[in-house]
Amino acid sequence: MKREITDTIRDIDEREWSTLVGNDHIERSHAWYRTVEDSGMRKMHYVVVKEKGKVQAATCCYPLTEKMYIEMPFLEVRSPLGTSLAFFSQTPEHTDTLLKGLKEICREEQAKGILIFDLRKEEFTTIRRQVKGFIDFQEQDNTYLDVNFTDFDDYLNSLDEESWRSARMTLNRAKRWKIKTVCTNEFSTWKAVAQRLQKYTCEYHNDYKWLLTEQFYEALEKNLKENAELLLFFKDDIPLLFAVSLNTPDSSLYKFMGSDPDYRKYQAYFLLYYEGIKRAIERGQKRIYFGPTTYEFKGKIGCKREELFGLANLNNPVLHLGLKSYLTVSRLSGKKF
Repeated sequence: MKREITDTIRDIDEREWSTLVGNDHIERSHAWYRTVEDSGMRKMHYVVVKEKGKVQAATCCYPLTEKMYIEMPFLEVRSPLGTSLAFFSQTPEHTDTLLKGLKEICREEQAKGILIFDLRKEEFTTIRRQVKGFIDFQEQDNTYLDVNFTDFDDYLNSLDEESWRSARMTLNRAKRWKIKTVCTNEFSTWKAVAQRLQKYTCEYHNDYKWLLTEQFYEALEKNLKENAELLLFFKDDIPLLFAVSLNTPDSSLYKFMGSDPDYRKYQAYFLLYYEGIKRAIERGQKRIYFGPTTYEFKGKIGCKREELFGLANLNNPVLHLGLKSYLTVSRLSGKKF
């Protein structure tokens, strides 16, 4: 068994990486990691375990400041700019080797601890059994819609009467207002528009960690043009809202939404979901992921929740104990991260 640490996914054979992580999630793909690296938005490190020269386990991490019970620099283990697993190990021995590599990077980056994010229930159960000294916590639920419909009308007819009426009203208003939809993979053409719209949303939440650079859109077009799309809504020539979708033959993921607050009355936010569902049905995809938050509306349009979990370990025993107490209280109060 051999452990390697590198700062680029390009040092890892793409075919071996795909065999390890699978092809079901774009955010786990070699091309996605290349995209984020090329964007310069995250300083990424990789730990790889090889046997007989072949990749058997791997993880990706990057330094980022997070607020748990206090704000501090952590080493995050998750898909960069994503909401997907980035810790791939099947045996306790491989897990232990990966953790030793993460701790080495943690010291070099002067991070206060390690956070492992975005574990689905079965992934969480497997990894939690293999790690020692980590505290578990629950994240905000992901949302998804299973697309088991013959066409868009079939989907609308699956809704309860109130939700059906609301959807029809939204769609009819959009038709009356002549809202235009543009779907494209020419990211470089629309990068300035998309960045401006997302900046409005970042300003509203006072959080710029996910604000995409124009360089990101160029990298997305270079590395994932056939699997990614930009969905934009316009009133006349005024851009109202955008989102990025990442697609496999079976699923679609919507993320990085941004909208102009001066034009909320045109309800482009709600149109995004209906258009996304319509496009997934036309593609024959089986599931759409819409990310966390806004559960009430998503529930009305048929979405379900998927639990996500995380694991945390702080270097300082006192801080680690404080975090454990904080997470225990948060769990009892129903708070998620």
